[in-house]
Amino acid sequence: MTQHAGGSPRLSELIARFLTDLQTSNRAGATIRTYTTDLQHFAAFYHGAVDALTSDVVCQYCTTLLHLKPASRARKQAALASFCTWAYRHDYLATNPMLKVDRVRRDPPTRQGITREQAEAILAVIPKEQERDRLLFRLILETGLRISEALQLDVDDLDLTLDDEHLRVQGKGGNRRTILLDDPRLVKQLRSYLSHTDYRHGLLFRAQKNGDGQALRYQSVQERWAAYCQQAGIRCTLHQLRHTHATELVNEGVSLNTIRKRLGHKHIQSTLRYAEQTDRAADAEIRAWRRRKNQRS
Repeated sequence: MTQHAGGSPRLSELIARFLTDLQTSNRAGATIRTYTTDLQHFAAFYHGAVDALTSDVVCQYCTTLLHLKPASRARKQAALASFCTWAYRHDYLATNPMLKVDRVRRDPPTRQGITREQAEAILAVIPKEQERDRLLFRLILETGLRISEALQLDVDDLDLTLDDEHLRVQGKGGNRRTILLDDPRLVKQLRSYLSHTDYRHGLLFRAQKNGDGQALRYQSVQERWAAYCQQAGIRCTLHQLRHTHATELVNEGVSLNTIRKRLGHKHIQSTLRYAEQTDRAADAEIRAWRRRKNQRS
C-alpha cells in the first residue's frame, strides 16, 4: 500500500479498501455507491495524512456543506462516520474523530404523495407505443415498489396465475417479499407487455437502446418520468408514487402492519409516517364503528 509522506497510507487507498470490505460483508449496493461518492468528496477536501485526521478537520469539512439540505449533510456525515469507525478498528486511526462531532439533525421526514387524479393525468401523457414506461410507472403506483426494486424485477419473479397474480420482490438488505397484484389494469398491462416483448426470462424492464437487453438505468427512468410530468404540467418525483399508494391504503382502512409488509418496511415506525388519514376517511371509519356499536346494542 502506498504510504503518505508522514508514513501512513493514503486516504484514497484506505477508502478503496473500506469500500471493498463493505462489498465483502454484503452491504447494499445503494449504500456502497452513496458512500463512494461522499467519501470521494471528503478526499477532495482533505489531503493530509490519515493518522492526522482530527475532529477539527471534520468540523471544517462540515462547514463546507452548509449550503446542502440537512438530509444531504447527515448522509455525508454518516458515510464519514462509518469510514472512521472502520479505520479506528483497523488501527489506522488512534481515535475516532467523529465521536467529538455533533451530528446533523435531519428535518422530520414527510411522506407526501400526489392525488390519484394527478397520477393518472401523468400516466395519460405517456404514448401508447411506450409500453414499457406505461407499465413501469403503473406498477410503482399500484404496488408502492421502490424504483430500484422495480428495475431489478425478473420475468421469473412474476406469478400470473389467474385470480391470484403475485410478484416476488427483493427489497432492502436482500429481504424478499411477495406482493399481490390486485389491480386489473396492471395485470392486463403485464400480460400484454409480456406478449408483445416475448420475454420469457431475464429482466422485466430493459433498455431499448441497441436492443441488447441491458438493465434500464435508474437515471434514465428518472429523466423519462420528469419529462412526462413536465408534459402533464404536474410536479411530482417518481418516488412520490410510492407515497401515493401508501396514502391510498391508509385512507381505505388497510392496517398498518399490512401496509408495512407491502412496502417492505423493516420497522413499523417507517409506516407510521403515512398514518395521517384524511378527514373524510377518518369520518367514514367513525361512522362504521358507530353502526357496528348500534347494531350490538
